Amino acid sequence: MSDTTSSKLQSYAAIDLGSNSFHMVIAQLEGQTLRMVDRLREAVRLGSGLDDKKRLAPETLELAMACLGQFEQRLRGIPRENIRIVGTNTLRRAKNTGEFFSQARQLLGKDIEVISGREEARLIYSAVAHSQPTPETRRLVIDIGGGSTELIIGTGYKPSIMESTNMGCVSFSEQYFPSGEISKSAMQSAILHAELELQPILRAYKDAGWEEAIGCSGTIKATLKALREQKLCDDVITRQGLKELCDIMINAGKFETLNLSSINTNRRKVIVGGIAVLYAVMRSLEIDALKVSQVALREGVIYDMIGKAEHDDAQEQTIQQLLSYYRADEKQSERVSATAQKLFSAVQNVWKLDPDHDLNTLIRASQLHEIGLSVAHHQYHKHAAYLLQHSDMLGFSRTQQNELALLVRYHRRKLDTKPFTTLDSDRSTTLLKLLALLRVAVLFHRDRYTHEMPTITMSVKKSELQIAIPQEWMEDHPLTAVELVEEKAKLKSADIKLKLVTL
Repeated sequence: MSDTTSSKLQSYAAIDLGSNSFHMVIAQLEGQTLRMVDRLREAVRLGSGLDDKKRLAPETLELAMACLGQFEQRLRGIPRENIRIVGTNTLRRAKNTGEFFSQARQLLGKDIEVISGREEARLIYSAVAHSQPTPETRRLVIDIGGGSTELIIGTGYKPSIMESTNMGCVSFSEQYFPSGEISKSAMQSAILHAELELQPILRAYKDAGWEEAIGCSGTIKATLKALREQKLCDDVITRQGLKELCDIMINAGKFETLNLSSINTNRRKVIVGGIAVLYAVMRSLEIDALKVSQVALREGVIYDMIGKAEHDDAQEQTIQQLLSYYRADEKQSERVSATAQKLFSAVQNVWKLDPDHDLNTLIRASQLHEIGLSVAHHQYHKHAAYLLQHSDMLGFSRTQQNELALLVRYHRRKLDTKPFTTLDSDRSTTLLKLLALLRVAVLFHRDRYTHEMPTITMSVKKSELQIAIPQEWMEDHPLTAVELVEEKAKLKSADIKLKLVTL
């Protein structure tokens, strides 16, 4: 390949840390052409390593890090900004991930983004929609993972209904077939459980309707292989064929006696639970035939990186929905956001803040810092933090939501740095700097009306933040002047020295 051609290529990588397997896909973009050039998969079985207290076993974490070590070799040479690592159901539930996340960041140079179930659904739908020959078709997409099942209805590239349910091939196999035995009663119980999980969403999905149903993920692809091997289908999964496959498994009695050479040993241990879930989905939604897609979450992450504008649109849509739903004062949000951005520009280089990721975090926190007022004025910052931490926010990872919740929680009153210590030390330091900018921006707009901001000169020397403000403006805004002086003491706990100078 010539240097000219090579220079036009952009490489991307997406890593999906699933409950059953870790997947990595490498893609190359040349002009408008995207090609998936490499794939890696390791059966880590993360979900099986989660105990009753929602803690991952040390040996599972060791296996996970060993897998990431292999992935790291393939990531060399790919720009860090073109890499994303997402965690799903098990990492959403696990409580002892701090050290694992820190080690992974040191190894890969990227943070793990734990995404919500609905964000996972959005990315899955994007992958499938981009892979179809008829993009404008209205479709139902089904993805059965190790710990969750996503169901999405959409038209073209836009999903309209998204749900993530707590049922997957690993969790159901361990609950209903723990010793490897497959009985009729266990199969019936697993199917019934899955149907009960689906009950609350059935009416909405049936009313919405779809023209074609498509399945993706390892469970569904393995199921198609098993059906073909048993000569129960050709290119699509049928409900009747699936029913007959369930009977074949029951007659086999055990995992090891299943005559399914097309399914590897690791997959065979969890396929039965996945098939029970799939049959329940097809029976509940009255799906006679299911097409199978070869793409899934990781390809959706690739498309999301390449179509950054679409990702930004998803975030902006979420922000506007939250502001509208909680009836926030959007003008106040805009005022605080504008001032926060000016402060950011003044300190960005010295504080080594990222002009994309860090600025976006500050802007989003500025926009959302008052949504808690819809609950109550008293301690509204705490209400807002709770809403941000526990809402489904499309376009945002759980990590991003937690960071926004921290900034909003401490944008006023007492500044407690202890919650920030649970983060990676570098990220903790950065967030505290962003918090200082947000707190100062909020103080400048305590009067809640649009006025011309004073000519502020900011300078930074290590951890000292110096703000120079015209004397006349300070005298005309005595409340702000007092609060800025008080803020000096509060920021000390974050190792930030605020120095006020009047001009």
